[in-house]
Amino acid sequence: MISLKILCILTFFNSTAGFLCECSGFGLNCPDGCEAGSYCFSTWILRNGGLKEQGCKTTRADLLADRQCQTNRKGLVTCVCNTEKCNGQSFTIPSDISLTVPPTIKCFNGDLIENNFCFGHYCTYSGEVILNDFGDILPSSYPIYRGCADDELNVCTLSNSIITCKCNTPFCNRDPAFPIPLGNVLCFMSSSYTDSSTKALKYCRGHLCYKLPTDEDGKTSRGCLSVSDGAPEELKKSGTYRFFKYCNQDLCNGDFAENAMDLIKEDVENITKT
Repeated sequence: MISLKILCILTFFNSTAGFLCECSGFGLNCPDGCEAGSYCFSTWILRNGGLKEQGCKTTRADLLADRQCQTNRKGLVTCVCNTEKCNGQSFTIPSDISLTVPPTIKCFNGDLIENNFCFGHYCTYSGEVILNDFGDILPSSYPIYRGCADDELNVCTLSNSIITCKCNTPFCNRDPAFPIPLGNVLCFMSSSYTDSSTKALKYCRGHLCYKLPTDEDGKTSRGCLSVSDGAPEELKKSGTYRFFKYCNQDLCNGDFAENAMDLIKEDVENITKT
């Protein structure tokens, strides 16, 4: 039974490959392209038509369902497509599209003083929380980061112990804008920044498990992602987004090196005993 479960995990994790997109800009180093979650995109500077960025996109909710392209207050235009490397040099802004700039709002910028604000299409909120063994999300003493963004969508996410929110009403980033119910997928949890997670936090639950590439020290970060109610379903979709690999079956983000099989078997046996 255990070996069958491990085989299913391996098969599932290796079957999430998508199509490739051209990838450039903002210091990205991916000459062979990136693996798309759902869409490829290109971003241009409207005033001179210059290409600013190419890459992969998980959801187009921030572009609205009926639009291929969207602009913002800074004069950037982003367009999406969904075939292999469709965002190459021949991909241009369609001549017949109507570009509408979303409303610009005020947001808390750092602290909660309304005179200290920033402008954007969305407000942002990010902070670290404490997760206990029962799945409760508790506040921590770490600082909260608040600010503005231009190309986002209404959503809160919880990735291991980091909560991140975006919302599009004035000063909506005082607190997390939307509740985040934890998903039911069981995931391995580890960090490349520490030798190992504490025993009590070796596992977590979310809508998706994720895994990052092994770093130069041979360590791998893995964990779980949960998203707020009402968020685009694409955010719960397995696949690859930049360096993250997401999957949606129990323990699908384990280390599948040959010397890790016994560890996975031991972990699964321990879980079934609890």
